[in-house]
Amino acid sequence: MLEVSSESLVAMAKPMIPSWASGLVPCVFDSRMMSLAAGVSAGVELACGDGVGMATAVVPYATRLSAEEFRSCVAEVFASVLDGLSECRFPYPVRMWNFVPGIHGCMGDGLDRYRVFNLGRFDAFSRCFGGMKLEAFAQRLPAASAVGHQREHLVVCALGSLRPGVPVDNPRQIPSFGYSQAYGPKPPCFARATVARLPVGTRLLVSGTASIRGESSVHEGSLHAQLEETFENLERLVRNVRGDERFELSGIETARVYFPRASDCPPLRLGVFARFPATASVEFFPAAVCRAELLVEIEATLAPSPRE
Repeated sequence: MLEVSSESLVAMAKPMIPSWASGLVPCVFDSRMMSLAAGVSAGVELACGDGVGMATAVVPYATRLSAEEFRSCVAEVFASVLDGLSECRFPYPVRMWNFVPGIHGCMGDGLDRYRVFNLGRFDAFSRCFGGMKLEAFAQRLPAASAVGHQREHLVVCALGSLRPGVPVDNPRQIPSFGYSQAYGPKPPCFARATVARLPVGTRLLVSGTASIRGESSVHEGSLHAQLEETFENLERLVRNVRGDERFELSGIETARVYFPRASDCPPLRLGVFARFPATASVEFFPAAVCRAELLVEIEATLAPSPRE
């Protein structure tokens, strides 16, 4: 394998991280290489801004690893990213982005790379977030997105805050960490959304949201129906926020739309711009969604609605 620097590795990841998030952390204060048990190295970058920190790790050639190597690599990288946030002195992850190469690739024993990724993520969070107790998971898991891409590197990025975020559930969906083994030996672990204190104020950070009801994908094969289901999930999620702040879809400031088929971009643009406020900054990002049958996934950030 070619030798690469931590700076060049993390530079590959920068375009993948939403611009609103990378703009919060202009100051890079550490960049390093770390050795993983699988015999490969990862580039790690720590950055900070006014009231937030970010840790990003990039593993080159991740598609060349076996299932067990990839699982171990994911667990080590997650632990390194969480430790990095503590080094930044912003120890509470409130939002994560994961870019998994060849996300649907078969890795044996009926598992694709996303399900093996979930094994490693579960291992890391179990160690870092209080063992196997679901209550600990429910309170400490950040909002997150996990999508595929066509290059070979694995990217894990976490945005950290001085205070823990407040997780938000969607009553139409089973919490991700409660999924049955129909979706893998260990569940994906993330909050559907997180209320976080950011430098710009309180924001609702919405995870990648798709056409899932309960734990099942719905409207297979229909982009229009999946988009409508996704909008309904976003609406119900936003209405389920508890506390002093109130959120509405009219408060969307930024959004990112993931889609695997290039031909779907024009109708997605029409559908999204018809629903989202004209002031929202929306990125359309070609990417494979975590389940092959899903045609669209949307993440967003929302400002609180004005008090009446």
